[in-house]
Amino acid sequence: MSSAPPVHTVGAFYKLLLIEWAVLLGVSAIIYLIARFWKSEGEGFLREFGVEPRHKQNGGSPYRLAAPHAKARRLAVWSLGLLWILDGLLQAQPELGTNFFGAVIQPVMSGQPRWVNDVFLSVTQLLFTSRPLWFDSLTVWIQILLGVGTLAGPERFIGRLALQVSIAWSLVVWAFGEGFGQIFSGGSWLMGSPGSVLVYAALAVVLLAKGDAWEHGQVKHSMQWFVTVWFLASAILQALPSAGYWSGNGLADMEVGMAQMPQPHFLSAPLYALAHALSHGPMGWNAVFVAVPLVLAVGWFTAPESRAVQVATGVVLLLVWWLGQDFGVVGGAGTDPNTGLPLFLITLVHHAQPRDGSSPWTRLARPRPPAAIRNAK
Repeated sequence: MSSAPPVHTVGAFYKLLLIEWAVLLGVSAIIYLIARFWKSEGEGFLREFGVEPRHKQNGGSPYRLAAPHAKARRLAVWSLGLLWILDGLLQAQPELGTNFFGAVIQPVMSGQPRWVNDVFLSVTQLLFTSRPLWFDSLTVWIQILLGVGTLAGPERFIGRLALQVSIAWSLVVWAFGEGFGQIFSGGSWLMGSPGSVLVYAALAVVLLAKGDAWEHGQVKHSMQWFVTVWFLASAILQALPSAGYWSGNGLADMEVGMAQMPQPHFLSAPLYALAHALSHGPMGWNAVFVAVPLVLAVGWFTAPESRAVQVATGVVLLLVWWLGQDFGVVGGAGTDPNTGLPLFLITLVHHAQPRDGSSPWTRLARPRPPAAIRNAK
């Protein structure tokens, strides 16, 4: 555990955040006034200069959805928007504002291949040690603005822009902040590999899909493939001999490290108990941790709409979020809620869509009928 950052440094960090908030508020007010003016007076303004505005088509937005799918998309909008806002607020913690490189980046980059450290560690070290307060505050506002923009929804331009930027930002965070989800350094799905922001990016891609893709089931089917591949990749990462989980105390040591983070006793006690259990028979425990995501991958491949698969997925993800990831936000250095919660939310979005009885297996095993037959129906 790190010592508390100097009071004057923390004060400077929050003063910088306050100044930036005031600037953002002023810029937002100016943009809002310009938008209101353009909406009401834009056509007349253009005609004053001899420019005839193009009339808008009244065909409706391609992102408009009917009620059954609109509810599911609304859940996705709120899930992703609030996750980004939460990440921004977590980034404003004193420990991260003053020691982000030491508290987050160095532990994540530990054990990475040399090329990862040479390229990505050197860049983050340059940024967050040369101007730590400025770059951390920038990260705070980027994530909060992405969240607020996402809440506007894909039917609005600002919402689509936020979603597109969030995909790029997710990849930046995955490489520079999560060390590629630690897939090159023995990451475990129990601890968050292959990376929570990949789920954020998947949600953004889902929300950028047009209404036809939702109503024809393409979005739902893509989500089934995403969750299937996620659990399969989790099983493979856990089973790799190079990860070192078949022997020794790798998992137990990580569990103890989480339990030692500053948190109430009722949160740390179960982690200590699990760490003690994991230290006995690591091979058997790791076999279980390989089998669980493998079984879930098979379930999502063959019967993703099954109630048993839905309940099992929810229980496993929430347990992992608690016992494997310690909710991701405790201890003063958590930058996001880790993968358990976002992945749980994306499964809820899937379940909120109308059932069609299909699965990746049935769509592969049963060829689609010719176009003429489909049209005849």
